[in-house]
Amino acid sequence: MSDDLRDWWEELLQVHEFALYQDYAENLTRQEVDFLAQALSLRGVETILDLACGGGRHSIELAQRGLTVIGLDASPRVLAHARSRASELDLNATFVQGDMRHLTDVGRFDTILIMNSSLGFFDDATNRQVLAGAARALAPGGKLLLQCINPYQIDAYMREFRNGWYQLGSGYVLREARFEPREATLSIDYRYIDPSQSLDLTHPGDRIRLYGFPELASMLAEAGLRPLSVFGDAILPPVPFGETSLWQVLVAVRDLGEE
Repeated sequence: MSDDLRDWWEELLQVHEFALYQDYAENLTRQEVDFLAQALSLRGVETILDLACGGGRHSIELAQRGLTVIGLDASPRVLAHARSRASELDLNATFVQGDMRHLTDVGRFDTILIMNSSLGFFDDATNRQVLAGAARALAPGGKLLLQCINPYQIDAYMREFRNGWYQLGSGYVLREARFEPREATLSIDYRYIDPSQSLDLTHPGDRIRLYGFPELASMLAEAGLRPLSVFGDAILPPVPFGETSLWQVLVAVRDLGEE
């Protein structure tokens, strides 16, 4: 699939789909940022990197609360949306096109976010590379927050997510999801049909490697990050990570002695 077509899909799913459920999305974002503020003990002076920021919903809400935020994503279209929104609101948020596998900053950020299972889109070695780059980009004492689907509850997660058509704009999206336990990989395929524009487009599919907590803790330690806490969701009041948790939300720190 061409970069232009991939970018079109990113805009459809990350901008237009959120706009369709705007009230729900805005309320969810406020709740999640309330959680981030508490879980990370944000004081309002931190510089935050939002990796795989998409349309910038977390970045923009954080910037509205006075924080300095840099959002990084590979998609020019979703970044254009984020920049436009930040400009409208006159916010201290910068949006940069880039690859989360190749972070060049060293010791720059007080906080790094990897939300909504954005870690597992590569092979195991590359996912470790992403975490290592994030660790280098953190200032000593800085914290990483990592939100991932809990693979041990994938059946419950997919009950409301698995398959079906839904309307989006003037067309319809078909989503088909399945989990491959031998590879611990969630696969999601999309098709978009819009008869009014004679469109029938197929997404190449997302493949997300899901890690259990022991794997994630080991990967963080390998990157030089020490896990501090883990929650079962990114909401308040804090939800303990337990047997039925659909999410695992880890907070890890780069200790002061780490170089």
